[in-house]
Amino acid sequence: MRSRRRNITVFSISALDLFAAALGAFILIVLVLFPYYKLGGTDTSMEELEEMVEKRRLVASSTQSEMAEIRAIQAEIRLLDRQYRTTEENMSEVEAKIREVQQQTAEIEIPDPPPIPKPVPEPDPIPNPPRSTGRGVEFSILGIGTSRKDVMIVVDMSGSMRSHTGNVVSALEEILGQMQSDNRFAILGYRGGPSYSVYPPGGSLTRATPGEVRGALRFVQGLPRQFGGGTPTQSALVRALNVQPGAVILISDGQPDDGDPGNIVTNITRRNRGRTEIHTVAIGDYTSDPQLTLFLQELANNNRGDFVGRAR
Repeated sequence: MRSRRRNITVFSISALDLFAAALGAFILIVLVLFPYYKLGGTDTSMEELEEMVEKRRLVASSTQSEMAEIRAIQAEIRLLDRQYRTTEENMSEVEAKIREVQQQTAEIEIPDPPPIPKPVPEPDPIPNPPRSTGRGVEFSILGIGTSRKDVMIVVDMSGSMRSHTGNVVSALEEILGQMQSDNRFAILGYRGGPSYSVYPPGGSLTRATPGEVRGALRFVQGLPRQFGGGTPTQSALVRALNVQPGAVILISDGQPDDGDPGNIVTNITRRNRGRTEIHTVAIGDYTSDPQLTLFLQELANNNRGDFVGRAR
C-alpha cells in the first residue's frame, strides 16, 4: 500500500497574522513615543546637567564657608558677651566698694584738736587792710563774717566753672586781700577723680605773711587752666575738715556728684560736730538752680556758717 505524501508548512496563516499584528503594534508604539525621544535629552543636555550639578556643588561649598564664618562670628560674640558681663560684674563690685569706702569715710570721727598756741605776730611792712565791723566780727568778706583766724578756702574746679573764671579769681583775690598776719590759711581746689590742687604744697595751714599771700595769688591765677571734670564736693570737705581749720569757705557753682546732696549735708555735719564753721558761696546764676541753693544753704546753716551768692 502506498503511503500518503504529507505537505509540511512552516508558517501558517495564523502565525503570519500574529507577526504582522506585533509589527504593527511596535510601529505604533514607536510613532507614539517618538516625540518624547527628543524631550528625553541629548548629550548637550547631559553636559548642562553636569554643569548645573557643579554649580550647585560650588554654591554648597560657598554656603558651608559662609556658615563657618557665621559660626566663628557667633563664637566671638559669645566671648565678647562673657567679657562684657565679667567687666560689668567687676564694675559693680568696684562701685560697691567705693560706696562702702565713702560711707566709712563719712563715719570716721575726727578727734577734738589740741589747743592751738596763739601765734606770735610778725612784723608786716605792708599795712593790714581794714576789716569790716558791720557785724561785730574780725573777718568779713563776700558777705561772710567770722571771728576764726584759721581759714580753709575750698574751690570747685569742675568743668562748669570755666564759665565763671573771672568771678572765681576775683572772689579768691578778695578773700586773700583781707588776710592779716595773725591769720592762717590754705586753698584746696578740687575736681573729678577726685584730684586736688593745694596751696601751700602739702595743704596745711600757713601764716598769712606778705610772701605767702603773694604766692597764693599766683596760685589762684593758675587755677582756671586746671578746671575740668566732676564735682566731688563731699570728698573735698572731708579733706578740708581733716586739716582742722577754724572756718571753711566753700565756693561752687553746682551740685556735688559724689553722693546725694541731703546725705552729704548729714554726713559732713555729723563728722564736723560743730567744730568748724562752714560758709558757702554760690557762683554764677545760682538762682536758676534751686537744688544747689538748698544744698549750700543747709550745709552752712547746719554748721554755723553763712550762705551768700555771687552772680558776677
